Parts: sequence; structure tokens; C-alpha cells
Amino acid sequence: MLQSWSRAAVGSNVHRLRAAVAEAVRGRRPEVLETVERRLVDELSARLARAWEVGWEPRDLLHAAGTSPRTGAHARTLVALQAATSGAAARAPQGWRDQLDEVRPDGWTPGTRWRPVDPTDSSSTRIRTFTDLLLLLKLLAELRPLDPVGPKPSQWGRETTPTTTTSSSGRDRLLNRIRGLLAKAEATDHPAEAETFTAKAQELMTRHAVDEAVLRGLQHADIPVATRRVHLQSPYANVKATLLNAVAVPNRCRTVLLNEYDIAVLVGTPTDVDQTELLFTSLLIQATRAMAEAGHRGAGSADRSATFRRSFLLAYATRIGERLREADRSTTATYGTELVPLLQREAAAVDAEFERQFPQVRQGGTTSVDLRGWEAGRAAADQAAFVAGRLTA
Repeated sequence: MLQSWSRAAVGSNVHRLRAAVAEAVRGRRPEVLETVERRLVDELSARLARAWEVGWEPRDLLHAAGTSPRTGAHARTLVALQAATSGAAARAPQGWRDQLDEVRPDGWTPGTRWRPVDPTDSSSTRIRTFTDLLLLLKLLAELRPLDPVGPKPSQWGRETTPTTTTSSSGRDRLLNRIRGLLAKAEATDHPAEAETFTAKAQELMTRHAVDEAVLRGLQHADIPVATRRVHLQSPYANVKATLLNAVAVPNRCRTVLLNEYDIAVLVGTPTDVDQTELLFTSLLIQATRAMAEAGHRGAGSADRSATFRRSFLLAYATRIGERLREADRSTTATYGTELVPLLQREAAAVDAEFERQFPQVRQGGTTSVDLRGWEAGRAAADQAAFVAGRLTA
């Protein structure tokens, strides 16, 4: 029975059960299919509940399942079903409810009964649907635990002590203003306008970062450390993680890439994490646009090859990191030595939390590069408009 399958058994039995389903479909045995479907849905829901307890969240699961459109669609429905039956929509923190609203399929209502396999479908469609569900079960069975970034469902409803020194609503308002400025910088084709928008966003970020650091120092408050998962899209997810790290380091954040899921984990103070993710997103948009333009300007198909694009992004990330570090050193010097002890306290708190979560981090290996792609990437990074980061000009 499905309920008794171990993690290893799920993987080894997917093909066997698919064959049994195919035989039942062709033999017109609906009672067998109904039994398998019911048990399969129950097992999927149970596996999903376990995933939440070992650190996964709805957006993470949809990202991991998103490599197949059909599997991703089933995952959305499964998340909605499990949330409805477990009462998660009513008990979950606001961040979880936001994720559930985001991933819920169109037209879903709490009373919807999930029938993933339509009896009126053709035999081949029904077999394919069962196969998709079995692959989703295999994915859930093989998920490795993640360090939780918030309370698990079994902890919902317990009182927690606030760890931030400023209101989240105030930070959200500020971030919305910054997002608007960056969106305008990304949309314009005029470098002067982009510089104006990003300069204003930079001013807001720097002022907010300094205000929080000073306030914590005056209050002798503990340093809050946040963890956020950044979902990287293929292709070149590992090189995009290099760009994220290039932005994170000058902003006192640490990063690690979970290669099997194309998920990067960002650790830092809440303000620095917010700022790093915003800046990374803006720079990645600019890099993608510049890479496409460089490929079209090139002499031939080599300028649109995977090696060219990977080299472009790697050089872009390297040069962006250099620019950010240069700006950080220059501007930090203008503040004198008063903030140095505060920044050291923050760095120590971030390092301690990162090492707790990832005690055995391995550095990535080297990769071959295309010289034309490398040069084009560095040139694009020199032209990129960016918010330099906290305490930078």
C-alpha cells in the first residue's frame, strides 16, 4: 500500500505502479483506479505535511516542481487541498497565507474536491496524469530537510518575541518605494534617467540601513538575523548565484546555493537581506537584457551559445562585485569609525547564524569561459545602474 512506502520504495516503485495503472486503464477497471487515486492523494497530502515540518514552504515546493508544467499544476492543486483540509489558511502566519494565495489555482474554493484524474479522459491522458502524480510523489519523498525560515505548522499559534527594532509595515512601505524606483530604472532606455531613479533608491536604502544600525546601538538591542530563499531560474542558476553573492558580500550577507533545487539561501539582517534581494533582482534584469543585446550584436551563433552566456554572466557578476566593494570602501570611510563596532557586531551575528545552518559549506569549482562573453559581461557591468548597497555612495 502507498501509505507504507518508504522514501526509497517510492522511487523504486514509480515505474512498477505506472505499469499497473496502465494495465487497469486499458482493462477498464475503474474500481482499481479509484482506489489507487484515493491512496495516492492521501499519500501526497501526508508527504506535503511532512515537507512543511522539515522547513519547506509553498513557494519552495512550486519552484522545485516547476521543471514540469503538468507536475507544477498538480502541485498547486495539492497545496491548496492540503491547506484547506489542515486549516492552514486560517492558522498560518501572514507570510504563509500570502504564499497560499499566490500558488492557489484559479477557481479554487475550500470546498473543492480534487479529482486529478478525469474518468472521461482518454486512456493515454489518464496514464500520463497518474505518471505526473507519481513523479510528484517521488519528488516529495526525496526532498531533503531545509533549515526553517519561520515557524513550522506544528508551531503556529505560539507567541513569539519580536526580533526587529523597526516596524515591518514601515519597512514594507520603504521597500515598495524602492521597488518602484528600480522598476523605473529597469524600464527606461535612457541611462541618465536610470541613474536618477537608482540614486534616489540608493539614498533611501542607505539612510534606512544606517538608521537601523544606530538605533540598535543606542538600544543595545540584539542583532536580528533573517534567512531568505531566493529561487533561481534555469539555465545558468549557479552563475546567477554568483551574482547574488557578489551583491550580498558588500551588504554584510552570506549566501549558499542548494544545487539540486536551484535555491540560494541568503542570511543577513532583515534590512540587508531586503536590500540585497532587490538589488540582485534589478541587476539580473539588466544583465539578461544586456546579454541578449550582446548576442544579437555578435558575429555569429557563438555569441548566443551556452558558453558565451555563462561567461557573460560570470564576468558581469565579477565586475559588479568589484564595483560594489569599491563603492563600499569609499563611502564607509566618510562615516568615520563610529559605525565600525556596530557593523562588526552585525557581521558576527550573521556569521554565527550562517555557520549554524550550514556548518559544511563547499566552495564551487571553476568553469571554462568564452573570452568574448567575458569581455562583453564586464562591459555591461560597467554600464549597469545599481543601488550600491548599505553605507555606499
